[in-house]
Formats: sequence, C-alpha cells, structure tokens
Amino acid sequence: MTPTHIVAFDRSALFELTMTPLFLGLGEDELRYLLGEARIEIYADGLALFSAGDLADRFFVMLDGHIEIFVVEGRRRSVVEIVQRPAVLGEAALFADGRHPHSARSVGHAKVLAVPAPPFLAVLDQRFDLALRMLGSQSIRLRRLVEQISRLKLKTTAQRLAGFLLGLSGETAGSVSVRFPYDKRLAAETLGMTAESLSRALARLASLGVESRPDNVVFLADLRALTEFVMEEGAD
Repeated sequence: MTPTHIVAFDRSALFELTMTPLFLGLGEDELRYLLGEARIEIYADGLALFSAGDLADRFFVMLDGHIEIFVVEGRRRSVVEIVQRPAVLGEAALFADGRHPHSARSVGHAKVLAVPAPPFLAVLDQRFDLALRMLGSQSIRLRRLVEQISRLKLKTTAQRLAGFLLGLSGETAGSVSVRFPYDKRLAAETLGMTAESLSRALARLASLGVESRPDNVVFLADLRALTEFVMEEGAD
C-alpha cells in the first residue's frame, strides 16, 4: 500500500476535482478547507491501495488511470468493477464498520487524491450539504453497479462486449478505432466472462464490422449497427 510517488495537493489539482460529483459547485476556498490534509498519490501497475478488512482511515478520489475493485474467496478472485475518473472509492467503509469490504489495486497506473478520514468527517459534522453530496456520489456508483449486473444477466457475451467497446468509443455513429484500456483478461472478468469467451465474442462481432487488430486495438466499422445489436433482446 505504498504509492510510487506522493505529490502535495495544490491548486493544479483543484480543476480536476470539479469533475467529481462529490465536490461539484464548491469554490477554491471551500475545497482547500475540506481537503487541507489531502495528498496526491501515484501508483504504478498492480499496487494495492487497500485490502479487504483494512482499517478505512482515508478515501480516494480518482484523478487519472484505473483501479480494480475485487474480492477474494478462497483461491478465487472476482472483479467487482474497474473505476476511473471521476469516481470516489473507499468512502463507503467510513460510514459502515470502518473497514474496507473489498480490495483495490491499480491497473496500468492510477493517480488519486488520498483524503484522510478524521478531518474530513469533522467538516461533515458542520456541513450537512456535503454529507448529502457524498451519499449522492455513492448512489450514482450503486446505480451503475445495478446496471452492470442487469447487463450481465440479460445480455449475451457478444452484446456485453459490444456495449463495452461502444463505451470506449464515446461516439454514436460512423466508424472508430478503440483500444482496450487494460488487459483483455481483466476486461473479460469485468464483463462476467472468461478470456476465451471474450475471444469468441469478438469473432461473433466480426459480421457487424468489428475487427480485432494488434496492440489491443479494435476497429468498429458501424457504431449504429453495433448499438442496435446491443439493444436487441435475445441476440445471439
């Protein structure tokens, strides 16, 4: 749980925080008051931010990169989600039993704002509006997890993969090339499938203009057709 680099929280980080629902609408003075003891931490690939059962003495605001949230049962590790900016993570444990219910580690790299819990909670005692905002942030993440579970249950492997690729594109029509933001095996776990199933799903999407290319790049020839496929019921 030792970051590769530690950087003092300064004004350059304030703009990045305005993208986070938790801090949306706060002025510079309010942010400095709220986050006076926070620091920026940078993690290289595969480093743990916290493990299940650890004391939750701080929470994290994503600034860049990806973090894998996972649980371990026996010898099996299950990926819960991959979070990226502007997510807030680790905050749920602050309001539960004070310990993290799952583990988190960096994927590729991760840049986070680490916020110590005691001074932050002291501010929340005085600013009920911020407490409500934090609950709202948790609600957004819960909604996304529910949507993810629904997709896993109702969509085929090819549809799940197509939806994932569409999310990477950020476009709705035309053609585009996208790159897996992390290892395909990890992407497969996030989508509730094996690496072999992901490869088979890619092959099935070839008829819709999806072409796997070197260096984890995938070409999507027709985004509209791919979107229609994802929306179909019982698509094979």
